[in-house]
Amino acid sequence: MSIEISDFTTLLGDTAVAEMAWTAETVTGAVRRVEEEHPGYSYSYSTEIRCDAWECSRYIELNLVRGVSTSITADEAYAAHRLERLDALLAELIHMPEDLGN
Repeated sequence: MSIEISDFTTLLGDTAVAEMAWTAETVTGAVRRVEEEHPGYSYSYSTEIRCDAWECSRYIELNLVRGVSTSITADEAYAAHRLERLDALLAELIHMPEDLGN
């Protein structure tokens, strides 16, 4: 079973389908932009990493847990940093009412 665009158009109308497509394009573009602007990180200390992005260079403290690899902790901390940047970028691009969302 597959869902066609015409099925969405019938249920939601042309405008809603166009808005969904625009939103999907915007999110995809924002993810690509954050990935390009924040390509990776470097260790500054054993308990801290630094974003390699030229305009960012943010230092991120690692919450080390006994028995958990430092690289796993660093990857998770950097993923959270990129997600924070993505949220900020999407907030600029997509203006949603305050009462919607999380």
